[in-house]
Amino acid sequence: MNRATIRSPFLRWILSFVFLPLVWHLGLRINYAPDDFFVEVPHRRINRNSYGTVGGAALLANLELAAGCYLFMRTDGGHRIVCRNANYRFMLPSTNGLRLEVEPLDSDLEAAIRSGQPFNTNLKVNVFSRGDAPGERGRRIGRGELKFHLWPVTTDV
Repeated sequence: MNRATIRSPFLRWILSFVFLPLVWHLGLRINYAPDDFFVEVPHRRINRNSYGTVGGAALLANLELAAGCYLFMRTDGGHRIVCRNANYRFMLPSTNGLRLEVEPLDSDLEAAIRSGQPFNTNLKVNVFSRGDAPGERGRRIGRGELKFHLWPVTTDV
């Protein structure tokens, strides 16, 4: 089921509606390509604050969801994932949608996944304003660093 979720956009949409209503309400668009992973967040009312920019709480929630989706993709759904720490540095306000690009800070992520042991990993999320066309990025408006703890899902009874 986990692998089908990664490969099927329609199944992701249905399951996010049922199990992750925040993802569904925020309108996240996730590109699950290993070489070009990104998440796009539209500029909807639920994401904005009273100034018309993306709110800090919505930004942190989107960072955690984007980084968690990245780890879910890299592990093929074979690990449980818990966010332990999230830091964000504001550089510019966002007056349109967001594009989040995730990359690991640890060079040994693949080895840690293959080891089958619990581990911690650090991810960097670059936050860009959304460009004019879908899939395009604008100016960099911030950067987040997140720390996750992962442990393998076992089927032993």
